[in-house]
Amino acid sequence: MIPTNRIAPMVCLLLLLAAPPVRAEQMLQVISYNIRQDTASDTGGKDWQARKGALTKYLRDGAFSIIGLQEARHRQVQDIDRALPEHKFTGVGRDDGKTRGEYSPIYFHNGLWKLDPDQHGTFWLSDTPNVVRSRTWGNRYPRICTWARLIGRAGPVKDQAVYVFNTHWDHQSQPSRVKAAKLILHKITTRNHPNDPVLLLGDFNATTDNPAIQTLLASGQLVHHGKQQMSSGSQWKPKLVPGLRIDHIFTSPHFTQATLTVESNPGVEGLAASDHHPVVMRAHAP
Repeated sequence: MIPTNRIAPMVCLLLLLAAPPVRAEQMLQVISYNIRQDTASDTGGKDWQARKGALTKYLRDGAFSIIGLQEARHRQVQDIDRALPEHKFTGVGRDDGKTRGEYSPIYFHNGLWKLDPDQHGTFWLSDTPNVVRSRTWGNRYPRICTWARLIGRAGPVKDQAVYVFNTHWDHQSQPSRVKAAKLILHKITTRNHPNDPVLLLGDFNATTDNPAIQTLLASGQLVHHGKQQMSSGSQWKPKLVPGLRIDHIFTSPHFTQATLTVESNPGVEGLAASDHHPVVMRAHAP
């Protein structure tokens, strides 16, 4: 016979073991990932055809409801679209506003989100943001931000909405980065539904020490949840190393419970699946 003084603890243990685990879909899981453009100069394990299987498997297995990619060429966008049948995407190529050049696409789980048909698009980071391929801030290449308002269909986000901005800032021009911060802040503050939460994802080519990032955070519109000091530049090596990130996920203050981590995504031939590591945020829906 079990002593009566041991019955209560055992019952508690059994109840804990029987309790259903917290499912991934009960959390809002968001990723920003520069996947490295598909280019002929990358050979071996760096070639897109060699590494796309590992990269798309990582995206599939991650239970991400919102995915922001950078440097995605049209063929890569198509490959990822096929590999993620439960997701849809919005975005255009930066060179013609259609399919040419790099995209900054936003993928969203179609079972959890639907796209607001009147609230999405792409703007160019310039003095003329509605002019395709425009660049006026000293950057050699056009830079863009794709944005969308997503409306929750089910789960923890049902009947809620969130604005997602996904961007890729210039890697050389600091004036371009500073002005990009101001333009994106303007777009955020003038959104049609000002009470909706905001996610800002991307490769900013700037750490949190950079004045352009400090402009974002000083605005009161965005907060930074990252405590982990790990570099997001992989240099094609899967191992994580300490350092400041240039890839970020910022949120509006609506998100009070969130964690942000840099993750490793190994590819083939001992290489990482991209020259950037993915940055992942897991949060309770606001």
